Amino acid sequence: MNKKVIYCNCKGNIIDTERLGAIGNFVANLNVPVVKLSDLCGVCVKQKDEVKSLFTNDDEILVIACYPRAVKLLLNSAGIETDERPIHFINFRETNNEAIFNEVQDFVINTGQSSSYTEIESDGEWPSWFPAIDYERCTTCGQCADFCLFGVYEKTAEKVTVVNPEGCKNNCPACARICPHTAIVFPKYKQGGAIAGHDAIDEIAEQQRQRQDMDDILGSDIYQALEQRKAKRRAIIKAEAMNRALEERDKALKEKP
Repeated sequence: MNKKVIYCNCKGNIIDTERLGAIGNFVANLNVPVVKLSDLCGVCVKQKDEVKSLFTNDDEILVIACYPRAVKLLLNSAGIETDERPIHFINFRETNNEAIFNEVQDFVINTGQSSSYTEIESDGEWPSWFPAIDYERCTTCGQCADFCLFGVYEKTAEKVTVVNPEGCKNNCPACARICPHTAIVFPKYKQGGAIAGHDAIDEIAEQQRQRQDMDDILGSDIYQALEQRKAKRRAIIKAEAMNRALEERDKALKEKP
């Protein structure tokens, strides 16, 4: 079985730039195919087909990125079934460079493969801040969709999905903070923990944190607060639609001979 290394050069300012550069320089010289993603979060949204093509054969793959839980959710969102493939993960949030280098060397030893190096660039204008849903924990309560003002989520009777990741407000993890089941992950959340996709979740501590966050964000009457936010979201959507219509009208008038 051939091997491949995929490395995320995270744009989330989570890892020190010098550390990222050292990891990038190290993997660039391996004797196996290496793919550098300028930002895993961004390419999993805007270049899904390109990312999926990296997983089309039976290669054994080592992914160097953040928390494995977060990485799996990102890959799943791009249509890659991580549980059905020989994929290994190195978490550079919690693993120092020396340990990373040793683990990578063990992975590529005696492969007899030819080296190659590919870079995939993400959209440099977009900070790639958006949520991923852990469906093993999600109960489809829809609280996230009711809370969000920006149309990031779509709620049906069967499922809640992220349909507008680019609409998410940068550095706002509020929907994850009030999720009753810690099912929402923001991979770029700098503070780490369950909201950032940490694999080890202290259920009791998360319940206590969530109750406090609910009180801080929504107040004592949760249902009234959510209804108010839904009404505000409808007003925002209506205003945006009206603005687009006016822009189209003005454009048509300018083009009219």
